[in-house]
Amino acid sequence: MRGLLLGLALVLAPAFAHADTAALQQALKGLDSLSGEFQQTLVSEYGKALEQSSGRFSLLRPAYLSWHILAPEEQLLVAADDVFWHYDVELEAVTRRRIDPGNPTSPLAILGGDRAVLDDYYEVTETAPGEFSLLPLFSGAEFMAVELTVVDALPSVMRIHDRLGRTTLIELKSLDASPALAPEDFGFEPPAGIDIYSDEP
Repeated sequence: MRGLLLGLALVLAPAFAHADTAALQQALKGLDSLSGEFQQTLVSEYGKALEQSSGRFSLLRPAYLSWHILAPEEQLLVAADDVFWHYDVELEAVTRRRIDPGNPTSPLAILGGDRAVLDDYYEVTETAPGEFSLLPLFSGAEFMAVELTVVDALPSVMRIHDRLGRTTLIELKSLDASPALAPEDFGFEPPAGIDIYSDEP
């Protein structure tokens, strides 16, 4: 998921698949908040599992995401408004950087079905009912494609294919489509005395 949060840097390209973009948006219609558990697996080009992690997540449109990795090593990733935090508990280090929640670097662009971002930055194809393929529309993207499975109006599985032939498989489980979430639930305060690395002066 860290690659999803940090790596979706795309630019505008001339050809769009508006009909299938609308189908994806319709498939995720009414998704204003979401919480649940995730299992994430990095798979080699030969189908071998290289890394695995699991934890819990919360999502609140349009600009909030918490991705809490509990195993094998605890890490917390939080996107709130225009700030992204990454807290590595074992290394006792925090990274802070500015983000634009409306641009394609935000995972909300896919999970939230943001029509404007999907139209402008992805070629969306509905390959089967509830199955969507999203291709970045410029050659410098850090991944080749994203595949998203939607079941009963909820994202279920995401596959991110990188340029090394590897796939990050993200399975979302125990989903709650109407959790009582508010922006303040995504606040993060670095622990006292911890190292903070920022992209701001």
